[in-house]
Amino acid sequence: MAHCALILAGGMGSRLGYQEKALIDINGRPLISLVIEALEKTVDDVIISVRDGEQGELIDSRIPGYRFAYDDYKNCGPLAGILSGLSACGGEYCFVAACDMPFINEKSVRLLFRKCDGFDAALPRWDDGSLEPLHAVYKCEPMVRETRKAIESGETVILAPVFRLNVNYVSMEDIKNYDPELRTFMNVNTYEDIQQVMNKFEHVPQKIPGKRIS
Repeated sequence: MAHCALILAGGMGSRLGYQEKALIDINGRPLISLVIEALEKTVDDVIISVRDGEQGELIDSRIPGYRFAYDDYKNCGPLAGILSGLSACGGEYCFVAACDMPFINEKSVRLLFRKCDGFDAALPRWDDGSLEPLHAVYKCEPMVRETRKAIESGETVILAPVFRLNVNYVSMEDIKNYDPELRTFMNVNTYEDIQQVMNKFEHVPQKIPGKRIS
């Protein structure tokens, strides 16, 4: 069964001075390339969701050859990117992540795909009940349907469509079996976070970003 991944890159990076978060330099590599590298170990196709053509061209100039999905709705936050990205996905299930999650654990991603079998979504849930909707697997057709309904009714909270789905909530204990420190959920929001990522990848051999579209 073909699996795809959607990387949401349309955010404005407000907490980092409105710089293009996907292209933050990590020892000579754009941040998003670290996310792609992890996901390409587990999925057959990677789609990058962007705000518009201008942002798509900018990212393509750094990591050429990937498919882009463009927001049809403005000022809807991540839901717009989820809608366009899942609509472009050719598989039945799709893992959705943000572009600033450089430590995604491929075994945890595979676990979520397994947990989504027979459900509309598989979402990690913390012990306090909070959820990780941007580190989750969705069945594309129902999530597209409910996301469109949410946007058109003025609901732009990212969990609005999720609560209309048949969800399998995945415990942190299950994920710790593959990622004991739960680093897979870490995202980059501060300059201190950037430095942490740079330290982690300081001695990792650089790969040439980009691929050919077959």
